[in-house]
Amino acid sequence: MKGKLWILATFFLAFSLFMGVGLTLISQPPLPVAAQTSQTTDDNLATIEVSGQGQVQAEPDQAVVRLGVQTEADTAEAALEENNERMTAVISATIEAGIEESDITTEGFRLQPVYETSNDGQSRELVGYQANNMVRVMVTDLPMLGALLDTAVTAGSNNIQGIEFQISSREELEAEAREIAISNAEEKAEQLTQLAGAELGPVHTILELGGGGPVPLGVTDQVVLETSVPIQAGTQTITANVYVVWEIR
Repeated sequence: MKGKLWILATFFLAFSLFMGVGLTLISQPPLPVAAQTSQTTDDNLATIEVSGQGQVQAEPDQAVVRLGVQTEADTAEAALEENNERMTAVISATIEAGIEESDITTEGFRLQPVYETSNDGQSRELVGYQANNMVRVMVTDLPMLGALLDTAVTAGSNNIQGIEFQISSREELEAEAREIAISNAEEKAEQLTQLAGAELGPVHTILELGGGGPVPLGVTDQVVLETSVPIQAGTQTITANVYVVWEIR
């Protein structure tokens, strides 16, 4: 009997201790949570948003021209052989005219069958093969461009694609156009804030918008060459557009 009483006393003592600890844990306040910080913006910040544009004009000093040879023959071998001979002559004549070999790049080659469709449109007949070869030529001396085209045609080129005039110092001109665009935007912002009786503060945001590529604005004097191919290089405009947000106070 005494053994049973001892066991019961031990059980009640352990149960009391457990309940005391449980009540203590429940009564304790929750553990502190790590503080979270967030950067908020001032919704009452007064700003002015202005766009600006800058333009720089320059004359092209180089050009890209694409010289091609197209040949047709009864067989693929014959079309290819004739095309190779004529293109080799065109490249050789181009180099002799003063173009560096490194400025000549093969841009495309194609050999394909040629079919002739019947009058009723119900059938096609193989009548031969066509070979096309195209090279890209960089011309850094514009006065020679007209003579170069005449030379290429004489050597066997029968497919000349459009001339693309370029400006070698384009990156420098783009930087200059950006400076003008920022100045243009700042002038507008200062005028508007003065008219509103406010004061222009620090810059808040700057975005560079899509600038315009070279835009032909007419032509310069025609390049006079001893050839039947007159060339007009023209004038190009490089444009920069910016969007600027200033704080005002």
